[in-house]
Amino acid sequence: MSLAEWCQWLEQTPTATAIAESIWLFPLIEGSHILTLPLSVGMILFFDLHLLGLTLVGSRAATVMNEMLRWSKIGFAVMFVTGGLLFMCHAGRAYDNPFFRAKVIFLAVLGINAAVFQVVFYPKMPQWDAGRTPSSAKFCAVLSLVVWIGVIVCGRTMAYQF
Repeated sequence: MSLAEWCQWLEQTPTATAIAESIWLFPLIEGSHILTLPLSVGMILFFDLHLLGLTLVGSRAATVMNEMLRWSKIGFAVMFVTGGLLFMCHAGRAYDNPFFRAKVIFLAVLGINAAVFQVVFYPKMPQWDAGRTPSSAKFCAVLSLVVWIGVIVCGRTMAYQF
């Protein structure tokens, strides 16, 4: 079974059909997905802006990250589950949608960027909290900001094409 065929099958499952045809369930899932955006992505963007010296100036990056990450994890979990359910309802149409494909690529880039930050910079944050944020950590923050904007734009644009 090809990926396209799998997406068609997924969209036609009883669960996907029930959600898509529900008067209340689909809007509730979609609304939850959108309304969780500030909790998930908003916390990440706030931390990225801190790394660039634009928010919570004078606060320790490790402290800010730990506070933001706690909330971001909750938001990301809700976004992941609701996004998966929304995809399930439109999997066949999403497969051919260039905005969906771009969103998936952007999310992969963000995952790699976050992994690099966690492995390379997070262990060293206490060392540079007293001094300046390394330019390579700032690059990770800028990349995160730009690519998250791309994810949001693609997600909203994609939704209007269904």
